[in-house]
Formats: sequence, C-alpha cells, structure tokens
Amino acid sequence: MSFKKYRSNLSIIVDILSAIKEEGRIGKSRIMQKANLSYDRLGPRIEELLRRGLIEEVIDENKVLYQLTEKGYTFLNEYQKMKAFLDAFGLEV
Repeated sequence: MSFKKYRSNLSIIVDILSAIKEEGRIGKSRIMQKANLSYDRLGPRIEELLRRGLIEEVIDENKVLYQLTEKGYTFLNEYQKMKAFLDAFGLEV
C-alpha cells in the first residue's frame, strides 16, 4: 500500500516564496501555477505572508502583483541553508 505524501505548510510557503523570487513580481494566477496550488489554498497563505512581512503587494498597470521583501529574501536564504544542512545528515524538513 502506498501513501500520498502531502506537502507541509512550510513547504507550501517556500514554494510560494520561490515562485515570487523567480519572477520578481508575480500575480496570484502565476503563483498558483508555479506552486501547484488552488486559489482556495493560496489566498490564506498570501494573507499570512503579507502579515508577516515576507511579501508585499504592488499595483502595476491596475494589476495586483506580489514581490518579496528583504525579510522574505532572508527567510528563503536561511531556509535553503537549513535544508542543505539537514540533507547532509539524511534528514528531511
């Protein structure tokens, strides 16, 4: 019997931040595609990331886009360091 492995909340947050980092400025539809999330699952996480100051909302030609803040870049970089450290010991995040 095989079990489907679900992503943790942290993994989803990292996928969202990574998608934003790749694009620079990005809308919700593109984040959903890149992070493989439904609109219902994305909305609350965007709100959480805004509240925590990891991303910011910008308006560009009447479109709502999101970009990483300095705090968001720092979080992503520190996460990647931690993940590499754990991987070196055969541990998962």
